[in-house]
Amino acid sequence: MAERAHGTLRLVMVAAACAMLVGCGGYVGRGTHLYREGRYIESAEVLARYEGIVEQEPPKRQAQYATYRGLTSLRLGDYADAHRWMVFAYEVARRHPTALRPEHRRELDRGWWELMSRLPPPPPAGIAPSPAQ
Repeated sequence: MAERAHGTLRLVMVAAACAMLVGCGGYVGRGTHLYREGRYIESAEVLARYEGIVEQEPPKRQAQYATYRGLTSLRLGDYADAHRWMVFAYEVARRHPTALRPEHRRELDRGWWELMSRLPPPPPAGIAPSPAQ
């Protein structure tokens, strides 16, 4: 009986530790998790709620936020928003080289190349687009 109680206590402690780890990720961790589960609309909603404070976050959180905000926008077909956030993530990484974890950088790079393949090519050099009518 004591052995079973000890096993149950250990299970409860492990579950609590896991819950704390997920909770410590906050909104950035939640948005990343939802993205990785393929729940893009929910990820976009979670991340969008905190857009106003992301620039106040430490560089690592800014970079992760911008990476997954951009990737989520890419999956939802909002290429302008995807471009905006991916550029932001690369800029944070340029200013703070250790801000992006290697796995996040790989996902950002893959997303960037996918985004570039979906955007229309720019007009040839020296040719300005005609003004909107």
